[in-house]
Amino acid sequence: MAEKNYAVLGLGRYGLKVADTVSKTGTTVIVADSDSEKIDNIGGRFTAAMSFDMTNAEALREMGLENIDIVIIDLKGDLEGSIMCTMIAEESNVERIIATASDNRAGEVLKRLGADEVVIPEDESALRLAKSLISEDFLEYTDLGDGLCIVKIHVKEEWNDKSIRRLKLHEKNGITVVAVYGNDGLTADFSADFVLHTGTPIVLAMQKEALYQFV
Repeated sequence: MAEKNYAVLGLGRYGLKVADTVSKTGTTVIVADSDSEKIDNIGGRFTAAMSFDMTNAEALREMGLENIDIVIIDLKGDLEGSIMCTMIAEESNVERIIATASDNRAGEVLKRLGADEVVIPEDESALRLAKSLISEDFLEYTDLGDGLCIVKIHVKEEWNDKSIRRLKLHEKNGITVVAVYGNDGLTADFSADFVLHTGTPIVLAMQKEALYQFV
């Protein structure tokens, strides 16, 4: 899977949660907010962080959004700023634009201006979104701390009809197979000779920085 680049415009609770979750995979995440104190407080957590008026079209263009694949706009209390960010992201041919809105009417405005998705945020929905952005094949994700995670994904095409022993995931990549999809669903009772099939679920434990390489 090709790694995506992200920009989060507006560091409300939702935007910050998405930025933090996605950045743990090691991908490029650029953040911006009109509140300079917020930017000062996040330290070096992201690839780049900047503060400027979110209604400033020129400053938004200077961010280089044409090099960004996914933009998340979290200015739900500032419709003018949300509109400007959405318009510049659309102008920059961003692949996917996701914006928060305070209500359905504001959401409709943003959709007409180019937002692909509008959400009314909660913490849990932010986490689900961030994980779905990482990969379409992601089914579940659990952060174990200390740089480790467990992911439930669909078996990759290149793993089809190959046994776990043959793939040597642990030896080559430090990935441990936790559960596989058998006749009765997911099970932790399997041998190294178990053969995987594309599209069926598999549960893996790995270092977080390995996520993009294997999902």
